[in-house]
Amino acid sequence: MTKKTAKIIIAGAGPVGCYLGQLLKHYGFNPLILEEHSEVGKPVSCAGIVGKDVFSDMVLPPTKKTVLNVIDGAKISYNGSGFLLKRPQVAFIIDRAAFDKELSQGLKIEYNTRLLSVDRSGPGYRIKTTNGEYYADLLIGADGPNSKVRKSLNFSHNMKLYKGLQYRIKMEVPDSDRVEVSYVKPFSLFTWVIPEGKGVIRVGTICDKPIAELDRFIKEKNLKGEIIEKNAGPIPIGTCQLVKDNAALVGDAACQIKPITSGGIYYGMKSAELLAEAIREGNLTGYERKWNDEFGQEIRFCLLARYIMENMGEEVMQKVFDYVKDNAPLIERVGDFENHSTVFWSLVANPRTYPTIGNVLLEVMTKPRILFRLFRRK
Repeated sequence: MTKKTAKIIIAGAGPVGCYLGQLLKHYGFNPLILEEHSEVGKPVSCAGIVGKDVFSDMVLPPTKKTVLNVIDGAKISYNGSGFLLKRPQVAFIIDRAAFDKELSQGLKIEYNTRLLSVDRSGPGYRIKTTNGEYYADLLIGADGPNSKVRKSLNFSHNMKLYKGLQYRIKMEVPDSDRVEVSYVKPFSLFTWVIPEGKGVIRVGTICDKPIAELDRFIKEKNLKGEIIEKNAGPIPIGTCQLVKDNAALVGDAACQIKPITSGGIYYGMKSAELLAEAIREGNLTGYERKWNDEFGQEIRFCLLARYIMENMGEEVMQKVFDYVKDNAPLIERVGDFENHSTVFWSLVANPRTYPTIGNVLLEVMTKPRILFRLFRRK
């Protein structure tokens, strides 16, 4: 027996699901959000670093009440070589649990409601959960990398789940306004130190063996503070179908992640705006078109760049990193926290980059799977 019927049901009360809920409410709808956990914001599965545009470039901007620290630059390193990037207020460190809770205020959320299955029923969907059955005319999957909506309705996708792990450690660092990024493999797999503030740092990694990598990194950097919290979660990198019949995906469920840095909050929230606009217009399919116009080219380019670098030999990766290091002032000047292709095109415009590009092309020619990927994308 159906427990409750709603015109719009959103699966997942993460930041993107809640922001979508606020937008729809703002446009006169009354969405219902189903959340598998007992509260919004827990467990945390995010590094918690966002660009300034999250607080300024939004239809309904969140407040800065959840900001814990302001970042003015980064130290980037690989194989013992490194460089500094400086830019005032380039990013903010947020309390992710508090950030999510702020976005959830005033929304209709049913907790402890985990999706078990989703089936098409007439024009809408019958949703079986641990808290009974629901019926939605329009169903939105904002339920994360392992989206039950995506899997149940067979949305097509081409994504890979990477392993992410982060420790919160009681420890002071000398440069509290700077993050540290140490590449395991430029420019895709990396380990970080983020100064949260008030004597706490966040040390995390995205790589194939995260526990071993963090143990190695902590020992190498002599980080001797007390581990007070551990967070883990998968990071989806790739592409995904966004609309199918009267259902849509958004955020991590839709793989709306920056391929180079794996950040998802800004892209997810902007995607929620495009989805809410399409719903308001009564044209759900317009969401996918709008999203491709806004982000498609950037995502596809960065995915290809990431794939090439993941399959390069160490010698070529070092040459690419060294070239980026030599051009740190240019990156400081033109780099965009949310759109990384701007850096690439600025570097390519410099004739000094041609030997490095040549090394990459020679390596690509010896890797049939990279050539296959290039032709397939073509």
